[in-house]
Amino acid sequence: MNEPALTAYRCKTCGHIHYPFHDRCLECKGRAFEEIHPQGNARLLTYTAIFNLPYGFDQQSLLLGIAEFENHIKALGQIKAQSVNQLKVGMTVRAVWEPIRTRPEGVVFGLKFEPLET
Repeated sequence: MNEPALTAYRCKTCGHIHYPFHDRCLECKGRAFEEIHPQGNARLLTYTAIFNLPYGFDQQSLLLGIAEFENHIKALGQIKAQSVNQLKVGMTVRAVWEPIRTRPEGVVFGLKFEPLET
């Protein structure tokens, strides 16, 4: 498992964190940013299950969640769990960068959240 390859951006004027990148700060309209990376584990803010997946997915359903890292970066990713019954808002998850899909062109990597609580 690899560290998440995410880059977020902090506005140098007001400190608002953006992920993904925006040309202008959504808070103060500033244009100067510094790159920051997620730190530590994350807290699951919300989640959902998708049961009608597009062509190319081998699984029957897909769990997605939004989690917030210790340095306040929020990101969307797949959740490594069998059902929503294993999840609860506020639980601690660990972010990993892993294959999320296989396509004819090759493997697609993305963010996954692994629950650390049961």
